[in-house]
Amino acid sequence: MIALAEVPMNFMPTWGAALLVALGLVYLVLGSRWPRLFDVLSMTVVGCAAGLAVSGWVPLNQAIVVVIGGIVLGGLTALVRNIGHGVLVAIVLGVVLACFAAMIVGEGGFTVYRVADSSGQSYSVQVPGPNLTSDPVLAAWLTGLLGGAAVAVLKFRFSERLATSAQGAALTVIGAAQLVGRAHPDAAGHYPLTMAAAWLCVTAIGIAMQQALAPPEPDEAADDEDPPAGRPARW
Repeated sequence: MIALAEVPMNFMPTWGAALLVALGLVYLVLGSRWPRLFDVLSMTVVGCAAGLAVSGWVPLNQAIVVVIGGIVLGGLTALVRNIGHGVLVAIVLGVVLACFAAMIVGEGGFTVYRVADSSGQSYSVQVPGPNLTSDPVLAAWLTGLLGGAAVAVLKFRFSERLATSAQGAALTVIGAAQLVGRAHPDAAGHYPLTMAAAWLCVTAIGIAMQQALAPPEPDEAADDEDPPAGRPARW
């Protein structure tokens, strides 16, 4: 998140940063209302990123590989939502812990990954992120993957709120950092802990807000109703 916020301002126009903030707010507020939709949308983006990462080894047009990756992962999540959601939560927590570990490591904690086209001569895309060649960062990433999968299995409803709130908070903070960067270009680089704290606070607010706005569960709704005649109420 912090590495993306430090990308030069010409990477994203002002309207793009504002769109990120708006999309992040949608994730934060409506995540518990349409969890399946957000899972499919997020996994489609993950599929596109995976397609971009492997496109250098696939003898096809890069755009086709990216689209196929998005369709495959998004479609599988729509069909087998529990598994797709578990993978998404694992990825989210893995990235979060890896980013925090990279901040602790300091110099060398973050790096830039270069993705080139299949020929290696046309163009390339540089994506900043945690340096997985660093042992602490790699360990944190693996811990987040396993922890996220466990949370999705043991606390499914909570994991829905956690995943959408974490993603929404990241989009909001990144978009806000890009907007602030127009006036203060080095703000993200000078205040990494403040950005991390802002992400934690916004994530917590999103979880609480989604819990308050979420429709009641069937068993909870049944508990709120009066018990049938001759049947004691459950306490």
